[in-house]
Amino acid sequence: MLIEVTGVCQHCGNDVKVLMLNGETIDQCQSCAESPFEARLVKGLIYVVSNPNQKGVKVGLTTKSMEQRLKSLNSTGVPGDFIPIAIFPSDKPSADEKKVHEKLRRYNLAKEHFDLQPVDAVLGAYRALNRRKPIFFDSDIEETFYLKLEEDKIKMKLRLKGAS
Repeated sequence: MLIEVTGVCQHCGNDVKVLMLNGETIDQCQSCAESPFEARLVKGLIYVVSNPNQKGVKVGLTTKSMEQRLKSLNSTGVPGDFIPIAIFPSDKPSADEKKVHEKLRRYNLAKEHFDLQPVDAVLGAYRALNRRKPIFFDSDIEETFYLKLEEDKIKMKLRLKGAS
């Protein structure tokens, strides 16, 4: 995938615009002739998706793009299309998927399917992955996610005040 990236060179501090191909910078900074950014491809994704014709959510992993994974899921003959909720980039997708499934196990319906609302599945994955920030596909779920995080912080502060 070819991407144009605009930013500040990490070497000279000048504004730059470069092309990147599959995570590799193919241009140099016009001022210092260095590679202005460090970039790397992640090995996989932990994803949360939902399907309006199924209960709960599906939490899984892919080493391909989310678009490719959705195309694969939607060609299985299951009625309705899967809708992406959020992804978590991962350098250890198998281990990270296992952590998330373990965290959500009490809600497990079967295999990778969990009886949870989308935002609660993302919160569980976020906590299982040591507070790794998710990338959302739905702004309403993203807003609810951050509101629930703030609500949890307030509840914890109140509990700690009550304990002292």
